Amino acid sequence: MKIILSILLFAGLFFYSCVSEKPAEPVQAEPVVQEPVAPAVQEESKPEAEPAPEPEPEAAAEEDHYQVSEELYQQTFDEIEALIKELNQVISKKQYDRWLKYLSSGYIRKYNSQEVLDAINEYPQLKDNGIVLKNLRDYFDWVVVPSRSRAVLGEIIFVGETKVVAYSSFEGTRAKLYQLEKNDNNWKITVWE
Repeated sequence: MKIILSILLFAGLFFYSCVSEKPAEPVQAEPVVQEPVAPAVQEESKPEAEPAPEPEPEAAAEEDHYQVSEELYQQTFDEIEALIKELNQVISKKQYDRWLKYLSSGYIRKYNSQEVLDAINEYPQLKDNGIVLKNLRDYFDWVVVPSRSRAVLGEIIFVGETKVVAYSSFEGTRAKLYQLEKNDNNWKITVWE
């Protein structure tokens, strides 16, 4: 019974927390990649599950798309895709300490904040099953692992020279996977404050 309840919890968390948007227009072969403007969704203190447990105040950042060459777009897409494959392995093996190395200090601060965790604890999938998140480790175990272990990159949108939002496509809808920022040639999962 507990196994069935756990499976239902994870499936419910997966479907409940997805931020859905209309499918993005495909990138056309032009000298400059012009990504479509996606409707900004702001969910206060709610992580988005599969593909994204990242409730960020990003509305303003995602409205301003940054134009890049097709070559830079493809190079960055390939880098992010490889990063997500690495993350999938780390997450599916529940390697919390390795996962931490992919996070910015701002992300760690935010999702270790009791205020944010209290808001996430109100999610029906957690609340109905008596799951209470007390720290970032709990967030990893109960939100990230079930929602991100099989993430697939569908598209990226530049919102700055070193800032990208990674999206997945699930059943014809686009869902945010991660906000990423490149520092010292390394991409990290971040929040933009």
